[in-house]
Amino acid sequence: MEYAIFKALLFAVALLDGVYLGVLAHGLGHAIMALILTRQSVIVKVGTLGEVVGLSMGRLTLKLGLKGFRYGSTSYDRQSESVSRQRLIILGGPLVTLFLTIAFGSSLARFDPWGWIWVALMGFFVANLRILTVSLWPIAYQAPDGSGEVWKSDMLDLLSLGKR
Repeated sequence: MEYAIFKALLFAVALLDGVYLGVLAHGLGHAIMALILTRQSVIVKVGTLGEVVGLSMGRLTLKLGLKGFRYGSTSYDRQSESVSRQRLIILGGPLVTLFLTIAFGSSLARFDPWGWIWVALMGFFVANLRILTVSLWPIAYQAPDGSGEVWKSDMLDLLSLGKR
C-alpha cells in the first residue's frame, strides 16, 4: 500500500473530473441525437452558476461552469418534435454514459489492482456509474440554480412521455 494517501487523492481528483466530464459527455449524447434528428439549435449546459466558458459551433452551444458541476442540461424546443424523436433524444445521454461506464469498467481488468492507472480508471468508472444511476432512477428534483424549476431524470422524462 505504498503512497496510499496520494492514491486516495488521485481517486478523488479522478472522481470529480470524471463527474464533470461524464456530465458533459451525457449532455453531448442528448445533443448529438437532437442535432441529428432535428433542425434546431441545441444548448448543452454543465454547471449551475458562473459560466466560465461559452462555445458556439454551428447549431451547438456549450456553456460550461464550475459551480454545481454535477448538474447538466440539454435544451432545445421539445414541443415542436414528435414523441418518438423526443424518446430517442432522451436515450442519447444514458447510452453514452452506459458506453463510458462499460469502457472504464472493462479497462480495470487490464491494469494491476490499486496501481496508479487502475485507481484513476476506478474514479472515472464510479463517476460514470453514478451518472448512469441518477439518469435511470425515475426521480424529479428542484433545479439547483434556485429557479424553482423541476428537473426530471431521463427515465422519469421517458416514462412521462409514454403517458401521452
